[in-house]
Amino acid sequence: MNYKIRISEVNKEHSKAKAYATVVFGDSLVVRNIAIVEKKDGQGMFVSMPSQRTSEVDEYNNPVYKDIVNPITSEFQQEFSGAILEAYEQKKAGTLDKDGLVVGDGEGAPEFSVSVTPYEREGSNIRGLASIYLEDSFVINSVSIVNGRNGEFVSMPAYKASTKAKAGESLYRDIVYPITKEFREQLHGELLNVYHEKKEQQVKEAKENVGAQDKPKQKARENLPFR
Repeated sequence: MNYKIRISEVNKEHSKAKAYATVVFGDSLVVRNIAIVEKKDGQGMFVSMPSQRTSEVDEYNNPVYKDIVNPITSEFQQEFSGAILEAYEQKKAGTLDKDGLVVGDGEGAPEFSVSVTPYEREGSNIRGLASIYLEDSFVINSVSIVNGRNGEFVSMPAYKASTKAKAGESLYRDIVYPITKEFREQLHGELLNVYHEKKEQQVKEAKENVGAQDKPKQKARENLPFR
């Protein structure tokens, strides 16, 4: 996996988050808002992935948060977190390159696969829930297929900003997004293609189930005594 890590330090004295990392995979896809957080005992740092609050609560009635992105394997978890902490130390020491910490020696966009589950709920424009897998090492969740005026489109994970838009509306900032037109078209195209394939499969299975339910009724009618 090839990626670059850039670090932005937090200049708030009492903030547990000391910096945020932005990771660019293969010069094609950006992941933002990865926090470098001070441990509770003050002895060292750890990496915290961007997350979102769910409707669930734990046994102590505290809200449960779900990671939006995270490494899949323990090997990549160690590599990824280690590289981010190394970039942070270089940033503090003033030795981090202007392009960030470069990991890997390959070029080009990362290989990826996607999974999509069609989803419909009354009053919602969401039509599918999706995940993106980068080289079987890193997953991006909270991707949605949304029904818009001109058909379905892909909505990448975002967070609600503290500032408002000029019209007073809520402003959202992307956490994950493609940075090249070519990769965006490739990624979004694959997500929409898989969504439509799954949707067609659902419709086909629903028709088959209706047909299977009708057969016993038809057979029962055939066995009725003639009057």
